[in-house]
Amino acid sequence: MPEVFEKVKTGEDVHLHIPQISKMLLVLRNDVDHRKAIEYTFSLAGASSKIYLMYVVDMEPLPPQVPEDLERKLYQRYREEGNKVLDESTRMLKAAGFDVEVLGVHIGIAAERILKAEKEVQPDIIVMSARGLSTLKKLLLGSVSDEVAKEAKAPVLLVK
Repeated sequence: MPEVFEKVKTGEDVHLHIPQISKMLLVLRNDVDHRKAIEYTFSLAGASSKIYLMYVVDMEPLPPQVPEDLERKLYQRYREEGNKVLDESTRMLKAAGFDVEVLGVHIGIAAERILKAEKEVQPDIIVMSARGLSTLKKLLLGSVSDEVAKEAKAPVLLVK
């Protein structure tokens, strides 16, 4: 049995080492309320933490039958929405004194892009919002947050 549990059993003082968070990947998504994830970032990150910020839209490639101008308008709308959220979030985080690096707006298979960003920046933790899908919807649609939580090397905080 691990030493910590032995100490708890015998009533000895236990001092757990909680790692310092110096790099955080904050993932904002278009299908959930991103403000909660930002609130958790404020409470978790230390004064010297660097926050890598990205906005993702989980979207399969459009079928070839979709007119090019409609596709362009859709992608443009998502980019504008994402940039607005990133700008607002960056201002809030920088006003609180955090070092922020924006990784941009990413449209496509969200879990793949989040895991790629994790490999690139090697954060101490990933913070992202979760929709809280029902079991049936999760089975039918899949879950970005579940896939990231299963595949990521860093701990993942899912915020509902």
